[in-house]
Amino acid sequence: MIENCKYESCINCFHKSPLFQMMNKDELKAIQDTRFEVTFQPEEIIYKQGTRTTQIVSITGGLAKAYIEGLNHRNFILELIKPTSVISGPGTYVDQKHHFSLKAIERTSCCFFDLQTFKDIVSNNSKLSDFLIHVISKRSISYFDKFISLTQKQVNGRIAENLLYLNSFIYETNPMELTISFQDIAEMTAMTRDSVVRVLKDFCTEKLIKMEDNTLTILNHDKLVQLSELG
Repeated sequence: MIENCKYESCINCFHKSPLFQMMNKDELKAIQDTRFEVTFQPEEIIYKQGTRTTQIVSITGGLAKAYIEGLNHRNFILELIKPTSVISGPGTYVDQKHHFSLKAIERTSCCFFDLQTFKDIVSNNSKLSDFLIHVISKRSISYFDKFISLTQKQVNGRIAENLLYLNSFIYETNPMELTISFQDIAEMTAMTRDSVVRVLKDFCTEKLIKMEDNTLTILNHDKLVQLSELG
């Protein structure tokens, strides 16, 4: 079920992306006038691959996943999206089409803004455009690193790298209360769900991690780092 939600104005909002912090009050007012807010429940689609890009999305709460819908209904998760990320995609300046889907993992709140208004502001704000290029470039580098991992690392190395990513960048705590599924991990590592479960069981046997229900605890961080680096 999709719910409407209501936050404070963009000018006073504590959930806004650093991108919006680069805007002056007039620019924030202009973008604010196009805004609408929605809360998505887990597994609800925020936008779908192939649809037209008419808004940019700012994640203000929760957790979402950006994924490519591949052949034979096989998905590949590009990244997990936390607050306060702004998502638009490469189609914004190419063909005005979404090239990946975005779905809520947890209860996720989003602000939607008119794309053309945002592009007009970017074209007249050099500080904002420089920062946007920085964000896009940083995301591209992370994708390159992911491609190297998927093509050159064995399954143990991929899972170890993924667990470290979840620990350091997503949940930022140990133990971790996982809100993603084994299938999500499979789609992040280009593996089958059964292979993910098998590797995690092996890690438990080797006392690298401990799993109880949805709680995962890293017991041997250094060994996971070693497995990740060696591939």
